[in-house]
Amino acid sequence: MGLAERKERDKAELKDLILQAAKRLMLKDGQEGLSIRKIANDIEYSPATIYLYFKDKDEILHELMEMGFLKMNKYMSAAFTEQDAVRRIYLIGEGYVKFGLENKDWYYLMFNSDKPMKHIEKCREEWDEGMLMFDFLANTCKEAIQNLSLKFKDERILALHLWSCVHGLVTLAQSDRIEIVEAGQKESLITRTLDSMLISIFDR
Repeated sequence: MGLAERKERDKAELKDLILQAAKRLMLKDGQEGLSIRKIANDIEYSPATIYLYFKDKDEILHELMEMGFLKMNKYMSAAFTEQDAVRRIYLIGEGYVKFGLENKDWYYLMFNSDKPMKHIEKCREEWDEGMLMFDFLANTCKEAIQNLSLKFKDERILALHLWSCVHGLVTLAQSDRIEIVEAGQKESLITRTLDSMLISIFDR
């Protein structure tokens, strides 16, 4: 390995070290407890070194958000291989809810925090992994619309409708407010709501 390749490898390793430390600190202290100085202390580098890789804390949070979507992808494995479009939509929703309930801090960062989105606005970056996930859902909706000859033709609005539903389920379930409907029936309520969603839209 040449000197240039070694330098690039070392840079990549240090960037990953910074992100892993930021993730660890965020999950421990929350994003408001995360700072450049804390990250630097954790990896035993100076804050100035962190700024060589990231413009600010918002950029670090944006990268963590992208990592969160890659983590979410693992919950979608069944959906990625499902041939039936309506069943695929159900599996996307099921995976989304499961991810949200098992990864509360990640979910907050990805869908409820304004910090990563502020970074996107400043730098005009794409919400890369998040948009790939949304496009997958929208394309599946388009397939379902075509297969069932639905009168409703706007697959992106339908995808937003479905996303709003599962986001609401996660938010209610995380706070246990969903159990106001039926105490001790969180999982059953989620399953029945997902079923109802598909029946009301696709008559399935």
